[in-house]
Amino acid sequence: MIVDITVQNFQQALIQASMSKTVVIYFHADQIPECQTIGPLVERLVGADSNHLDMARVDVADPQLQSLAVQLGLQALPALVAFKDGQPVDILEGPQDEAAVRAFLQPYQPNEADLLLEQAKQTLGQDPQAAYSLLQQARALDDTPAIRLYLAEAALALNKLEETKQLLATIGMADQDSQYQHILARLELAEEAADSPELRELEQKLAEDPDNMALKEELAVLFFQAGRQEEALQLLIEVLQKDLAFGEAKKHFLDMLTTMGADPVASRYRRKLYSMLY
Repeated sequence: MIVDITVQNFQQALIQASMSKTVVIYFHADQIPECQTIGPLVERLVGADSNHLDMARVDVADPQLQSLAVQLGLQALPALVAFKDGQPVDILEGPQDEAAVRAFLQPYQPNEADLLLEQAKQTLGQDPQAAYSLLQQARALDDTPAIRLYLAEAALALNKLEETKQLLATIGMADQDSQYQHILARLELAEEAADSPELRELEQKLAEDPDNMALKEELAVLFFQAGRQEEALQLLIEVLQKDLAFGEAKKHFLDMLTTMGADPVASRYRRKLYSMLY
């Protein structure tokens, strides 16, 4: 958002706005020629619809606003002040080229990981697999609790229960907010639903007859439906290692790999199958 500061909107557009995002205050005066070029440059670099930065223009020719420049100790115009949580955090004064302005704004603008996270947030409800992939890319660039939380949410949407549990275990107490609690509650419900009497009965039967390939194939399907993908793939690879043509084992295996997409677990088991085939 780009806004002109007045006495009336000062509290909301500057102080309150800085509590949720960085506000770049642009101090200018029409009689100073350099202000004619710096202003449009800052507007272009900040953007009118940034999720991370607002630009607040302050015309120091207005007597009611001159006190703000004095309080900040400004010595030259044009001037840029990064304002966060109601406090100035950085100042750039005097005529500047584009490289200097970019360098000033860079710490307050999103990096590639932030952009991927924002894209994943918008995608998660409609396409959790796409969001999951974006979040994996974001985590590879910047492994933050926020990215891990959203990755856990995407993993849960894809029924990756074990991965969801592992991701939540990496979230420290300070970051266990309402989103964390919501994901944890959904995970607990999913785990309860996955632990069906039919599944437990098949596990018991297989424990009593560990070489029974039909039981392994049947249990693998239930494991996958219950979000226990790696256990499902392991059972099926054991079947295929003994008989590549056994029942529907190969079809189930390939279907599972397709469903899991670029999941690292799927990639590992895909390589195991290829080594058997070739």
